[in-house]
Amino acid sequence: MRVFSIETSSKICSVAILEDKNLIKKIELNNGLTHSETLMPLIKQILEETNLTLSQMDLLVCDIGPGSFTGIRIGVATVKAFSDSLSIPAIGISSLEGLAYSTNRDGIICSMIDCKNDNCYYAVYQLENGQYTLLESPKADSIENCLTFLNYKYTNSTITFVGDACLCYKNMIKTSSSRFFIANEEISHNIDNHHSEVSTDYADVYALGIAGINKYTQLGEDKNLLPLYLKKPQAQRQLEGKNMVIVNMKMSDLENIEMSDFDDFWNMDILRDELTSNTSQFICATYENKIVGFAGIKIILDEADMMNIAVRKDYRRQGIATLLLNHILTICQEKGIKTIHLEVNEENFSAISLYQKFGFTECGRRKQYYDNQYDAILMKK
Repeated sequence: MRVFSIETSSKICSVAILEDKNLIKKIELNNGLTHSETLMPLIKQILEETNLTLSQMDLLVCDIGPGSFTGIRIGVATVKAFSDSLSIPAIGISSLEGLAYSTNRDGIICSMIDCKNDNCYYAVYQLENGQYTLLESPKADSIENCLTFLNYKYTNSTITFVGDACLCYKNMIKTSSSRFFIANEEISHNIDNHHSEVSTDYADVYALGIAGINKYTQLGEDKNLLPLYLKKPQAQRQLEGKNMVIVNMKMSDLENIEMSDFDDFWNMDILRDELTSNTSQFICATYENKIVGFAGIKIILDEADMMNIAVRKDYRRQGIATLLLNHILTICQEKGIKTIHLEVNEENFSAISLYQKFGFTECGRRKQYYDNQYDAILMKK
């Protein structure tokens, strides 16, 4: 079985090709660029260097998280696109499961990823006779609560810790129990005795591929490949703390919109027509009974056009556009939308950056579309 593995949950973007459980090649890159800029060139590079094509792959594997919200979306969207277009089965593997596969020490393994402010994502696995078994499902909690739970639940077991949280909270882990060990302090690590060195500090793309092979062998293709989010995005948490609510937009909401508070948007008549259309769906962000932003899509079969994302001038740079776009993408997932199209003014750098973070790529241009001066960049996801 030839496997193509993609890992985008951390700041490192990496790809690997495996033949069964043997590593053909892997490339890791941490150059400060976003994964939306890095992933496709990296895929092209590894295919060229191995003289292979994607159509020669038997299985696609990607990291579904937890980790970087944007990175996870890009990786999952890329694998789903390849899977749909080339009819290649795909499997999603949790970052925490991939981390568990980075050590071959029998016994209890705790995969732990730092999520700032003394908090972590963690899951617990058991390795026995070469088989990894999930004991505790992935969850988010404080480091202190995690260690207390493990100490209580696994009283008679030694636990090997893997993940970047081991670097951040090394002393806390080691002083919590004499039965707690950190994997990266051991002499060596390998997978299935192939002696392929992998990192125990982050989800290694090779270990991810091995986990994908095992899961696919046991369960078959993942027909509902989706990101694993254990926490809401930071922007969403901040806005919810301000009593910001996202709801489906109604005709009566138009009474609460002053078009002068927004710019670069259609007139009210067009918005009213779209709200009555059976193929359109709009959502709005409300705060203190004010509509501070709204967004809409038009759905045609399994494709959607992003019609607009508008945020009140006095509420910009607070993550509202990010929150609206995230909700729109969730709606598209629920409706089985395969491709989303949009157009954006080439001078609207903040919007272009936002779309790129969510995995949209440029697919064309309309010359001098805006004011007979600026190009419209066509993007799709």
